Amino acid sequence: MERNYEEVAARFWNQPYKADEEAARELYFMDDIIQKAHLDREIDRHLGGVQTVFDGGAGTGRFTIPLARRGLKVTHFDISRPMLAKAKELAAEAGVLGNMTFVEGALTDLDRYEDGAFDLVLSFDAPISYTYPRHNEVLRHLVRIARKAVIVSVSSRLGYAPYFFNPAQKMQYLADERSHDPAVQWYVRHSEQAIANWEPDFKQLDALLESGLTEDPEQVYAEMSRGKTPWPVNYCFHPGELANVLTEAGLKNIRLAGPGAFARSIPQPILRQMLFSSKERERFLDACYRFDSSPYVCGLGKDNLVASGVK
Repeated sequence: MERNYEEVAARFWNQPYKADEEAARELYFMDDIIQKAHLDREIDRHLGGVQTVFDGGAGTGRFTIPLARRGLKVTHFDISRPMLAKAKELAAEAGVLGNMTFVEGALTDLDRYEDGAFDLVLSFDAPISYTYPRHNEVLRHLVRIARKAVIVSVSSRLGYAPYFFNPAQKMQYLADERSHDPAVQWYVRHSEQAIANWEPDFKQLDALLESGLTEDPEQVYAEMSRGKTPWPVNYCFHPGELANVLTEAGLKNIRLAGPGAFARSIPQPILRQMLFSSKERERFLDACYRFDSSPYVCGLGKDNLVASGVK
């Protein structure tokens, strides 16, 4: 029987607390600051002649609302009702509702849009990866509905691999461990225990590198069938694989990048100083963007692999 793994993703991202957590990412996590800064810079490179934008998996509007502020007509597309509600609230506060269209939908259902329907097509923070096993089909549709350019970020196979030897994961990127935000405190509580209980799992690492999957799809589906809300099945792309799919779909001049590659080498206190206490913050983010945009390090980004190209 064919599994609809997108049901798992829908249940996970429709949890009510996810919207507030999503909207606060750049307040509490330094890796998210660096990734958003990278994507903002990549968007700027492709805005020439753009009037309409589609963002698939747009969350709470971290990218759509700033684009709407610039006068662009933006279609904000997401599978999560809480995310859409939060995005509408923030768009109203920003005074840009008139430039935005909100659509509830799944990325596997893009047939509603004609070829070249939008000048610029975006999909960030790996919603494409959560459409497994239809991820390549989704990529092809995103390219199809673009008229000028496409920018996507997907889960990175090589970027995820170090997680198997870093049980603390986002702990090293916390802006302030004393924050009362529930997401921050969850990492603080669980990191020490995760490190204490950690053992190397080379079998799981080998499985990721070979299959691109961070978990067993059947186990995930079984958990959902028992009423739980597991992390969705997440397909992680190899850089060459992603480039090939986009090329075959008709995208040209493809650039690959690994946001966070430079930051991974920087101690937490220095990273915190550069992002919060230094007059050189923007120069530092520019340096991250230049370094992380090198094709030689694109697979070493933290957990996302970025690809951009033109039609």
